[in-house]
Amino acid sequence: MPILRTLTVLTVLLAAVAAWLAVSTPDMTAVQMLAGEMAPARVAASGELPQRPPDDVDWRPLDQGTLADWAGPYWLRFRSTPSASRNESGRALRLSLRGASQLHWNGQPLAGNGTVGRTADEERPGRIDIVRVLPPSPAGGNDELIVLASSQRQSLRLHSADVVAVLAPASLLYGDVIRPWLIAAFAMGALAAACLYFLAVQRGRLQMPGAWLLLALCVVGLALPMVEAWRSLLGYPYPWHGPRLLLLLGLHLAAAALLPAYLARRFAVSVPAGARIAFLLALVASAIFLPGFDTRSAAVLLLSLLASAGLLLRARDAQEERWPILALVLAGVLALLVARGAFLDGPYFLLLAVLMGFLLLRHAAQLRVLDQHNARLREERARLSLQLLQRGIQPHWLMNTLTCLQELIEQAPLRASRLVESLAEQFDRLRDSSSRQSVPLEDELALCRSHLDIVGLALDQPMTLDVDADDLRLSLPPGILHAQVENALTHAGAVACAQRPFHLRVQRQDDRWILELRSARGSAPHRGRGTGTRYIEASLAAAFPEAWQFVQGSDGADWCGRIELTCAY
Repeated sequence: MPILRTLTVLTVLLAAVAAWLAVSTPDMTAVQMLAGEMAPARVAASGELPQRPPDDVDWRPLDQGTLADWAGPYWLRFRSTPSASRNESGRALRLSLRGASQLHWNGQPLAGNGTVGRTADEERPGRIDIVRVLPPSPAGGNDELIVLASSQRQSLRLHSADVVAVLAPASLLYGDVIRPWLIAAFAMGALAAACLYFLAVQRGRLQMPGAWLLLALCVVGLALPMVEAWRSLLGYPYPWHGPRLLLLLGLHLAAAALLPAYLARRFAVSVPAGARIAFLLALVASAIFLPGFDTRSAAVLLLSLLASAGLLLRARDAQEERWPILALVLAGVLALLVARGAFLDGPYFLLLAVLMGFLLLRHAAQLRVLDQHNARLREERARLSLQLLQRGIQPHWLMNTLTCLQELIEQAPLRASRLVESLAEQFDRLRDSSSRQSVPLEDELALCRSHLDIVGLALDQPMTLDVDADDLRLSLPPGILHAQVENALTHAGAVACAQRPFHLRVQRQDDRWILELRSARGSAPHRGRGTGTRYIEASLAAAFPEAWQFVQGSDGADWCGRIELTCAY
């Protein structure tokens, strides 16, 4: 990739992060966090719930850890500082509370949030965040918020209650909730467009290394901002807060595992099984044992980014492509260390969107190049296939066979009849094979044996092909074994091949197939780069891109051709 394009990607990332910080930083002079107190509520077993706490309530400073264990009902009291109490309209209250609540502001009731209950059946869950526009405050006094709440339906007990009461202008609490997520929405749109382009180019073909991992990472990258923005943009009843946190942590874990896994596959970096297991255990341990969901998510992402950086530094292929990715990953590490928890609320989505968009587009571009290469290989294989078919019915070979047939008709009519049948079968198999992209191994062996039968009948010497294989469930490009048999007959001679039978050994080793064909070596000085060899190599390259190997040469008294396939179909 040109340096200019790399710099453009980095500039876009930095500009997006700067824009995020610019729109998401509130005017702190207009925002006041209210100090809180708490106390258990003494309520009757039946009847209406109290509207005001009694005078003898034992108020204590708000302890988020202790409050997380209270089911309720309980009292909360928030007071503003004297400097903030002024006769002002247009102010609003934002209360974050995992519970149902009824509110009183300076003695005046505000719209409630759910229904406070003595039991879980009596309670109707409230929303986790509420905003209430406040009436003007009296001059010369403190503002006071009294809350009667209950949290009977906690689906997941958390270490902190995370109760927050904030005073701010209504425009800040209503309008500015959406603005920070606009950039994330644009980033998600760009990522979705890149994913659609990737799928369009793939056209259902996910056989390239890492394609499934990349697609899964893209799904996670799209889901993360939506789940994160769920609270800010849509809100939800408080019992959903625990499942949402678990879902977020699960998505962070998935992204943390998929990113280095894809990079290792994409750049062919070998990672020992022990290192993979240790990395996954470190991710799981961070997600379970560290305190706080934000800390856990930040830890797993930091581990993922560091592991990805290590893999990219070890990669040796695609140098121009890996450096921009490494720069993005290191930028994420730096932003995570500097911004910490704030990184999860915005810059992380931008980083993931830019990184994922880059990976998707590069993967799609690589696939297009591979398609063009395969198209050229298919054209070459079609040309060579035609040559091979022409060679199979070349006049010289056909003339010799017909001459032999004429003699056999007079001398050995039964053998002549068998030769005619073998010729018909050979031409029929050649015609069928030349029109197909792949054939079962058994059909290819039948084509080879048919050809050997013709030669054997002409010489009156049996020509055999022994097969040593435990598994024949393999498909191959048509004619690649037949071409090796023809090469042996041409260069070593039919008599030598009759004296030293062909032997094919087929092995399956994990995800690899190995086919080793041995024949008579002969004494031809030039062997191995003719039309047949070029046909074999072109056919394998078209059928198994970057996943094949073909070598041949003398091995003692044998000529050995070895085909190795990494991902046979």
